[in-house]
Amino acid sequence: MTSTVKTRADADVVSSPADRPEHSWTSRGARIATVVVLLAVPLFSTPQWQAIAVFSAISAIAALGLHVLTGLAGQVSLGHSAFVAVGGYTAIWLGADQGLPIWVWLPAAGLVSAAVGLLVVPFAARLRGLYLAVVTLAVLFVAEYVWDVWEGLTGGTKGRAAQPVELFGHDLLDDVIAGPFMLTGDQQFFYLACAVLAVAALAARNLSRTRPGRGFAAIRDRDLTAGVVGVPVARMKSAAFGVAAAYAGLAGALMVSYQTYAVPDQWDLMMSVELLAIIIIGGVGSLRGAIAGAVFVTAIPQVVTLLAGVVPGISTTPSAGGGVSVDVLANCLYGLAIVAVLVFEPRGLAGISERVLNAVGRKGRSDA
Repeated sequence: MTSTVKTRADADVVSSPADRPEHSWTSRGARIATVVVLLAVPLFSTPQWQAIAVFSAISAIAALGLHVLTGLAGQVSLGHSAFVAVGGYTAIWLGADQGLPIWVWLPAAGLVSAAVGLLVVPFAARLRGLYLAVVTLAVLFVAEYVWDVWEGLTGGTKGRAAQPVELFGHDLLDDVIAGPFMLTGDQQFFYLACAVLAVAALAARNLSRTRPGRGFAAIRDRDLTAGVVGVPVARMKSAAFGVAAAYAGLAGALMVSYQTYAVPDQWDLMMSVELLAIIIIGGVGSLRGAIAGAVFVTAIPQVVTLLAGVVPGISTTPSAGGGVSVDVLANCLYGLAIVAVLVFEPRGLAGISERVLNAVGRKGRSDA
């Protein structure tokens, strides 16, 4: 039996204002401006902001996995940080313990995480919504216990050193000096993370336009209806979890190599919540929203730290009395941002940027 199903994702692809001819120039200009800004940011910023830029790029890679899982396929996961950890420890075992190069441990981190993600398949195929979220939360708690007791791999509560990123014999975290020009380790790692992010974003964009991507959208809209018209629901949910876990594994591998260490406590529920906050603030179902949300959420603590020097009542140390700590205030701010997005602009930062592009496009046509 064959049937033609036009999903909401298909409608978005056809009717998105950014894809219409009259808006193409604004969309193209926005993309070019974004690329230029991304390439220039680490060259004209302090080491602190360079580190924020690196973590933003890495977080965006992990968020793209949730973009596929939640935004395209409509599946909710609270255990995404467990797959980030799998990728990180896979990279450590292959890179630090076995001495293999980045060309091996980076893709292997994604593949191993995808394989572990497929273990959630029996639950993903049977559950949805809140029940699926609870199961993925249980997976995270089990993973946290495993990281604590598997000291041979994780180093236990003390953690362990991670592998360096070496390209053609050069440690990427070592500064490079060529005459009057210098690239710091943070700047070099940022460009590596952006290269991986660009490939990951292109793959996610192309996936949404393929037959599996339309299958994801059909399941998101109504999985029972999708099954009736011939979409293999169980297989597609399995694929969504596998793809999301692969993205998380790539992010985990880059994260531990940039930090040069890994401790089990960092792969906690808070990381999963932050990744969910990224796609909600950026705009669920929007690829560019996932990237913008990663920058927003990652930069908030640094912005609050800067405000601590000029705004009374903000403390840079959690133990100081009479003030709100930076971490607590940062969590409150992006919590408020989530509420504001859900109430006033469900499409998040992506929706806001689309409105701006539409306004610019209309003004450009009226001036012409």
